Amino acid sequence: MTALIGVDWGTTRLRVIRIDAEGRVQDRRVDPRGAGTLSSEDFPSVLAEVGGDWLEAAPVLICGMAGARQGWTDAGYLPCPARIEDVARHVVWPEPGRRIGIVPGLALRLPELDDVMRGEETQALGLFGAGEGGLLIAPGTHSKWIEVANGAVTAFRTFLTGELFAAVRAATLLGRGMGDPGQDEAAFDQGVLKALADPAVTANLFSVRVRHLSGALGDEATADYLSGLLIGAEVAAGRGHRGRSVMVVGEDHLAERYRRALGLAGFTNIGLASAEAATAAGLHRIWKAIP
Repeated sequence: MTALIGVDWGTTRLRVIRIDAEGRVQDRRVDPRGAGTLSSEDFPSVLAEVGGDWLEAAPVLICGMAGARQGWTDAGYLPCPARIEDVARHVVWPEPGRRIGIVPGLALRLPELDDVMRGEETQALGLFGAGEGGLLIAPGTHSKWIEVANGAVTAFRTFLTGELFAAVRAATLLGRGMGDPGQDEAAFDQGVLKALADPAVTANLFSVRVRHLSGALGDEATADYLSGLLIGAEVAAGRGHRGRSVMVVGEDHLAERYRRALGLAGFTNIGLASAEAATAAGLHRIWKAIP
């Protein structure tokens, strides 16, 4: 039986999930109309189209960029530390009379905003229950390192790793003739190890060009080497967490690459978790805690 319709509305993709009474995924519908492509007036109709008959079966709880200032409605930010109960008390209801809520984001320092996130906080609160803690890494366009202690999100840090990879590959001299990533794990490892050994990120980036010119990297290896440099720089910045258990959220090749880079950096307790399952569990826990 469906207990909740969960919605993860990212910048580039919409995912609607049927969630059972235990917080588990029953089914999903995925659509390319992410929040970054929509005006505020578009959100209700797009959700109705994608969710369809599911929306009549159970209440709806949304996390992600639908709650941004440029989204459906501004759900604001809560300061850290933040627990399930804090988030649940501040769910925003964009359409009075309908069972549709939007989860707020989290921020470091208010009102100055040292850092912000929307969506990943739901994954963290889904993976770690009351009294639990650890480090969650959510790879992506804007990668997040999220610290959880005693069931509360206490701190986090954002890395522009994915966006920088795309920008360098598409709009710089380094990207000329570059193949697709995922072809050469040895080149990826070389990039990670170079970044771990040398913190000069911009100098390291130019080594993509130098190694390509020298023939040390072929066209098919340059994207993997670049990926290794950028992920390696991110991991190097987080080496102070090496003694902690780490959970990488994601089902794809990118999550596996993060696990590989973490291992090269000396992390030993590394796990992988499903992003969809973590989001579903988090939305379910938040919904149950709404006053």
